[in-house]
Amino acid sequence: MRIHQSGRRMQWLRVHHRGFTLIELLVVVAIISLLVSILLPALQRARESAKRTTCMANLRAIATTTHVYSSEDPNDWAIPLHPDFPNQDPENQTYVGAYEWGGKSGVGRPGFLGGGDDPLNSKYGTRAGFGPSTRPLNALLYKGGLPDYRIGDNTEGMSNDAQLDLDLFRCTSDDGPPRALHCPDWLANQDRSSFDHFGTSYVANMFMIGFAGNESTRVFSNSPFYRPRTRVPTPARTVLYLENIGRWAWAAKRYDCDIIEGIDPGPTKSLAGWHGKDWTYNHAFVDGHAAYMHIYLPGTEDQFGYAFHYRTEHLSSYPDHYGNRQDHDFYRCVIIRGDGWQKDTLPAPLRYTGDRSVGVRASYEDCVGGGD
Repeated sequence: MRIHQSGRRMQWLRVHHRGFTLIELLVVVAIISLLVSILLPALQRARESAKRTTCMANLRAIATTTHVYSSEDPNDWAIPLHPDFPNQDPENQTYVGAYEWGGKSGVGRPGFLGGGDDPLNSKYGTRAGFGPSTRPLNALLYKGGLPDYRIGDNTEGMSNDAQLDLDLFRCTSDDGPPRALHCPDWLANQDRSSFDHFGTSYVANMFMIGFAGNESTRVFSNSPFYRPRTRVPTPARTVLYLENIGRWAWAAKRYDCDIIEGIDPGPTKSLAGWHGKDWTYNHAFVDGHAAYMHIYLPGTEDQFGYAFHYRTEHLSSYPDHYGNRQDHDFYRCVIIRGDGWQKDTLPAPLRYTGDRSVGVRASYEDCVGGGD
């Protein structure tokens, strides 16, 4: 009797514990694949959302530190000013203001000081005077300051300056320039991040305008750059810093590529940012808050559908070095605004920033030549 019952139990085990059939296995694999295909995009979106949030937090922290800098600065500069800016040679516009307020050494434009492709001769590097020890916001962020390796021409230290892990100045989604005609030397290294090329993923709003004379271009700030923070009329709307990819995007327009190099996104108006959305980038504002903003300006398109992203204004006069108004008729893009943001500081008067040699585009680091 016991043997009989044991035999029946063994027979039951053999029947009910057989392996999967091939069809059953394929069904399980198909279900798992379906779940992965559903969940993976959601996970990717969550991961990118976290990166975007981290990037925005960086900008907010930079804006907050800039407030501290402004409050301690005798001139109350809204954007930290490189110490060599006021004394530079107008024929050699080295210090412009877009990137040298904070961050590490960049390796972009390696032949700026000669030496071919040697990154130590980069325009944005330590040897050229853009090292992290000279970028004024760093002095507040890093106690004791950062060493100046130009002293004694310490090449090893200069190389290390380009390898610094200054995460506050790096957007985790920074994957390089827009995939369109752009700053030529950056485009030549499309896999290089803005953080590595310029020393920071972020750029200051140093929107400038000028009038070309016979011998030089008189350049004026129409932005927070070279302006006291307390003289910015609408601090909650006025851009202070933004992702570097967004700097070039707002200036996108149609170009004759045989004459001038610049961003040409085409009539499809497609120009994705580091976080995957067209014309949408993180910004920090003069009042210290940060936001993920859409910057496309409808109504600025030409007959072919290319957007200019600004509305041309007619100016009849502009202030000279001494504040006196000089009569001139010329057109310039002086109002750059969108929904909840603006790059200009009107109705505040223009701020004279010095003369530039003819042909130099001061607000573009001499990176995109010609044009308005």
